[in-house]
Amino acid sequence: MAIEPQELVAVRDAARECGRTTETVRRWIWEGKLPAQKLGNQLFVKRGDLTCMAFKLKGRETASRLAALEEAAAVRQRIYRRLGRNVDVLEALDRSREAHP
Repeated sequence: MAIEPQELVAVRDAARECGRTTETVRRWIWEGKLPAQKLGNQLFVKRGDLTCMAFKLKGRETASRLAALEEAAAVRQRIYRRLGRNVDVLEALDRSREAHP
């Protein structure tokens, strides 16, 4: 079964589509995370493999965002327990800046 040319994406285009650098995409290839084919002197990846990699990245980024939100909620809860009330963080930051010019 032959691969159609439109199914192959050059490393530079793959990087652009994923929002990463070409070096990052090459590193994924060298580490075996992203299968590639060499045609002449250029590396190409299958669009389907690139789509899978993009979904993995999105999931990881989403997970780290969720972890950050959970940590923020935990900090807010600690502040609430200490002060017995919710605090407007932006207001507290403005007061702190005014107190320490």
